[in-house]
Amino acid sequence: MFQGRMKRGAGPEKRLLMLPPKHLAGLFSLLVLLFLGTAFFEYHYRKAEIEHIMREEASLLVHALTVGVESAITGYNENRSLLTGSLFDQLRLLDRLDRQKPLTSADLSVIAGSSGIYRINIFDGNGRRIAFNTPEDHTPLEQTCDPREMLQPVFSGRQDSLLLGIRQSTSDRGPRLVAAVRRSRGGVIAGNIDASGMLDLKRKLGAGQLIRRIGADTTGIEYIVWQDSKAILSATPNVTGLDAVHSDPFLLASSRGTSAKTRMTTFNGKHVFEVVKPLYYNGINVGLLRIGLKTDHYEVAAAKLRNRLLLLAGLVVIGSLFMFNLMVTHRSEEKMKSAFLRAQTFSSVILESMADPVVAVDAAGQITMINPPAEKLFRLSSPEVSGKPVGEVFREFAPFIEGVLSGRHAMLNREFHCRADGRQLLLNGNFSLITGPDSRIDGAVGVLRDLTEQRAMQQVIERQGKLSAMGELASGVAHEIRNPLNAIGILAQRLDIEFTPVTDEPEYRHLVRTIVSEVGRLNAIIGRFLKFSRPPELFLQPCSLDDFVVGYSDMLQGGAQAKGICFSVEAGCGAVVDIDTEQMRQVLLNLVRNAVDATPGGGSVTVRTGCDSAGRAFIEVADTGSGIPSGRLPEIFNLYFTTKEEGTGMGLGIANQIVHAHGGMIGVSSTEGEGSVFRVVLPPA
Repeated sequence: MFQGRMKRGAGPEKRLLMLPPKHLAGLFSLLVLLFLGTAFFEYHYRKAEIEHIMREEASLLVHALTVGVESAITGYNENRSLLTGSLFDQLRLLDRLDRQKPLTSADLSVIAGSSGIYRINIFDGNGRRIAFNTPEDHTPLEQTCDPREMLQPVFSGRQDSLLLGIRQSTSDRGPRLVAAVRRSRGGVIAGNIDASGMLDLKRKLGAGQLIRRIGADTTGIEYIVWQDSKAILSATPNVTGLDAVHSDPFLLASSRGTSAKTRMTTFNGKHVFEVVKPLYYNGINVGLLRIGLKTDHYEVAAAKLRNRLLLLAGLVVIGSLFMFNLMVTHRSEEKMKSAFLRAQTFSSVILESMADPVVAVDAAGQITMINPPAEKLFRLSSPEVSGKPVGEVFREFAPFIEGVLSGRHAMLNREFHCRADGRQLLLNGNFSLITGPDSRIDGAVGVLRDLTEQRAMQQVIERQGKLSAMGELASGVAHEIRNPLNAIGILAQRLDIEFTPVTDEPEYRHLVRTIVSEVGRLNAIIGRFLKFSRPPELFLQPCSLDDFVVGYSDMLQGGAQAKGICFSVEAGCGAVVDIDTEQMRQVLLNLVRNAVDATPGGGSVTVRTGCDSAGRAFIEVADTGSGIPSGRLPEIFNLYFTTKEEGTGMGLGIANQIVHAHGGMIGVSSTEGEGSVFRVVLPPA
């Protein structure tokens, strides 16, 4: 039986060996070509995958760096605008004071010392300096230039104001920001303030500093260069020179486009993978951003693939092509997984090290990752939201990402409001498309910036500026009115005491005493004006914020219970603050009273304490009332602004003044028809 089987099994082998040698050679050559073709295809396919991973990694990095450079420039410009606006406001305030009474050098010395202006000069219409202050840190200097030449636009009347920019102090005491406004009495009022802090901020936030820091901290980057058509604007320290834009066709074509382009090139004798993208700021091309990535892992993987190919060809010759092909394929897959994991780890490190929140989605709009700043901002975790549609998790900015994924926009920059964990946030988002090597849409990425606190601080500064100007105006008007008013009162009292009319004495007495009464009422109004114009005097003492709020809970809930409103206190921050308890009690009573007035019966008012991410303690008063229309929110802290029929309009203005005197700030978020939340933020003791 065994021999029979052997004979029957040898039939196919004999038939195969009986084929003509020409046919056997052709069949073997066909098998060899088939396996070699498979090997070549595998080599190029794996190589293309590595290039695709590097291209995605480079595009994500250049986008993040572009947003960082734009944010640095925008932050510096916003700070400079605030400083410049403050200087112009103070010079115009000096003009108003000078309009009432010509200012003298002694007046300017007092004003400069209290307002923070370093130098003030007042020139008449002929360019002659008629008043000036001399800072305490140097002796008086003679006038060294013709003001009519420097300030010609203001002297000639073509401009009401002129910004001369940052100049070096004539006394060699650092840079000064210089500005001038037209004087109502004729001539010019010029002044300057210390600009060293602004220049330090520029150096810290500058694009060059950002480029050097990222280039130094990231080991996978060979170089980072920002250059325009004329020269290199900023680069990592290892860059001494690169091709000019006009001499390189690839760079020239990239500078005329809007998207990032990649290529393989050489730098200092080494191969690098370079991504090039034009850098735009406010719609203006300000140069090219070039990032060279090291290709060590790429070259190692490519060399290994080539070696495997040669080995496979040798094994095919000796008849073991099939098994070896399986082994090479398996090992190549392992190498590709390792390279892919390294690329993913590299990109993740970059995203995690970014200070701005980042949200990435795939082509289907499903979230692939959010970095730690985004987790902290939205109080979410990356595993919790991965794989979910972006519209389900982030409804507010999902339309922007979907607009990018649809191909309508390659990049979007939008500012929007967003609610996260019960907080109302103001965010700025840069949304960009991620494409593959064949322009295939692979996904989108959004880089966000939290503007909530910045805008709140800006509103506080503007609000304090308005209240300060109003207080100064009130003080000046009150002092001017009080003297003649007192004279009227004294004369009326003398008429009542010293004179007796021949007829109609009752009517005479009534009229004279009415004058005295009205004078007293006007004096009381003026007294309130003067009180508002002066910062409140504080008697600070350390106090537990929780104990402070709980101690007044019985007093606070009286009005709420009478109206059928649910009142509650949530105290659990454990912070200790330095406050004037009497004046802060007035703030708390005003806020709770307003919340009760705005809330109908059956609603709720909650007072809670806590600490924010910066370690500052806060008190929140939240209600479920009618809310405040968005158009009225900027006005609610103005003096005499009220929506109540019997309100005086001074409660929130005084509360704001007290909180500001404590070094804190007060803000409000409100949704019409849902309620309002007032937050008082205080620095820790």
